[in-house]
Amino acid sequence: MKFFITGSDTDVGKSFVTASLLRAFLEQGAKAVALKPVQTGYAENSRIPDENSRIPSQSLEPDFKEYIKAGQNTYFKATCYTFAYPASPHFSAELEGKKIKARGILDFIEQNLAQITLIEGAGGILVPLNENQSFLDISKELNAPVILVCKNCLGAINHALLNLEILRQNSIKLAALILNFHDENDAICLSNQQFLQKKLSCPIITLKNYKNNENYSNSAKDFRAFISKFLDKK
Repeated sequence: MKFFITGSDTDVGKSFVTASLLRAFLEQGAKAVALKPVQTGYAENSRIPDENSRIPSQSLEPDFKEYIKAGQNTYFKATCYTFAYPASPHFSAELEGKKIKARGILDFIEQNLAQITLIEGAGGILVPLNENQSFLDISKELNAPVILVCKNCLGAINHALLNLEILRQNSIKLAALILNFHDENDAICLSNQQFLQKKLSCPIITLKNYKNNENYSNSAKDFRAFISKFLDKK
């Protein structure tokens, strides 16, 4: 089973959601891995941390470090393209005289499939990889349900519905909508949740702004009901 995790914008918490999902699947005994095929904003060469340490090396890719905190094997390579400049993948690659190939990403994913494979995109679904391809092409080729992450704030309804229309036009299934940074005391957050629940048939999961969540065990609890139906199929 594969899931593609994308966001309605940058900085909406895709890595947090991916690591939380990973932790939830691992806690239930599933063989799960998280992949981040393209990582920008990473300048150092990756190196393996000490085998006796569960604390990842500072030189590991930022999102890979979060996967390790959630329980992923420290020796597992989660990324196939890394670039120093923190920008859209196509631009970061251009600055280094390189080009991202969708086929390379798909081959990397295929080589690292597990019982449950979580694939985290960079930015949103239409973020370009090169002049002609975007993460939309990756999602279509994967034929994997999408988990869409939105920041639950003013504008979330518009961002969510625009993304859902793109998925609908491309016959991509939405597995769940995640409303991240949810505040139960905020009227806008509650209104967004209520409106979208009337519009969508998929699960809508709200995540608060967790603190003291070093290994993602707290936020993983919010995904238990969602992941149970997929584990029941195994």
